[in-house]
Amino acid sequence: MIGRLRRVRLTWTQVAIVAAASALSTAVIIETSTRGNGLSYSTLAALRQRVAVRTTPSRTAAGSAAAVTTPAQVSAPADTPAASTSPPVDSSGPVDTGDDASSTAGDDSTGDDSTGDDSTGDDITESGATGTTGTSTTTSPTAQVAHVFVIALTTTSYRAAFGPGSVAHYLNGKLRRKGVLLTGYRTLGGSELPDYLAMVSGQAPNADTRADCTTYAEFSESAKAASDGQVAGPGCVYPDTVLTVADQATAAGKQWKAYLADMGSSTCVHANSNAADDATLPGAGSDYDTRHNPFIYFHSLLDLGGCASNDVGLQDLTKDLRKAKRTPTYAFIAPGLCEEPSAGPCPDGGPGGLAGEDAFLKQVVPAILASSAYKQGGVLMIVFAKAPATNSSGPVRTGALMLSPKVKAGSRVSTRYNPYSVLRSIEDLLGYTPLVHASTAKSFANLVTGST
Repeated sequence: MIGRLRRVRLTWTQVAIVAAASALSTAVIIETSTRGNGLSYSTLAALRQRVAVRTTPSRTAAGSAAAVTTPAQVSAPADTPAASTSPPVDSSGPVDTGDDASSTAGDDSTGDDSTGDDSTGDDITESGATGTTGTSTTTSPTAQVAHVFVIALTTTSYRAAFGPGSVAHYLNGKLRRKGVLLTGYRTLGGSELPDYLAMVSGQAPNADTRADCTTYAEFSESAKAASDGQVAGPGCVYPDTVLTVADQATAAGKQWKAYLADMGSSTCVHANSNAADDATLPGAGSDYDTRHNPFIYFHSLLDLGGCASNDVGLQDLTKDLRKAKRTPTYAFIAPGLCEEPSAGPCPDGGPGGLAGEDAFLKQVVPAILASSAYKQGGVLMIVFAKAPATNSSGPVRTGALMLSPKVKAGSRVSTRYNPYSVLRSIEDLLGYTPLVHASTAKSFANLVTGST
């Protein structure tokens, strides 16, 4: 069968038909699931046309070529069993659902606001925050903006990113006074991948994602989503019933794109199913980091071609910013491996670590701020995941920065937020129904809209 598939050649007309069918399938699934008509996630899976996941050759830990695997068929049971709406807690550590009353174990106390790190700027009382913990949203808000940009970085602490001795001079010297500093923003804990996955899907960490998924492991065929959409059990590559904000954009008839540094001209580069996920992948540069690319972990994007079409190299960003109509509604941007805090100089001789991330910001942010898409009420979020070098297993306060022509420049907000809040805020701004744990996360969208 695989040999026959390799001989298939599609015309551009056939490709267009497949793409249209993919978008329609995604739209039907999201529209159905978010209207609360009682259909289970497994039932929705039966509505999908299953196709083979697009894979690229990769090396296993033993150095041999890994076999291409095709996702198993998902059946639709007659009855949907009752499931808990609480996020699962795995043996590797606690799950942070965004509750302000949660433990602060692992918090960065050395970067506390009392040290004077935030001596500049005005405090904002965020009385209009939406989506407080424990309150679910059942209706979609009206879209407030046309374009949201998210730049996802990593850091070891708030002090490293925003403290007085930070090496991120562009971030603190140029950008901080243009936006709102979210001093209470913190990670989920564990490692960086759970933060990235949460900010695009609302899924809570499990033991595999907390370990940064050194194997590109599929969830088992028996893995089922709870009533809130959370999938329990081991695994890294989520079944096609798990949706992301990218799926939501597609269903809304909008475009999304992820721009990944060092991925080159290839698209959606990832390992084969159940193969090692820490090897250099053909088609990408040696500095490409799969953990910075959360979209490759969802079959909803892999199987229907969304990842192959919209998960691209960083070089595409400049041309897409030239005209607002070419700029995606939702854009996710991330640097390469050498910008990790523990990394040394980059292969091109540039700085690594946080200084490298700062150089990355200086490379991409001016074009965003100068674009018509941003000037017409767009939003730029600069958020941080927990760096691998962090000596803590719990959440770490990192801070985050939000820029928009509509925000109070130079201000700061001390409310606690986390990666679920990033997703919730994006969905509030674009008018999408919050996914999974984003539905109970605090939103900072009102800092742009001024709503209460």
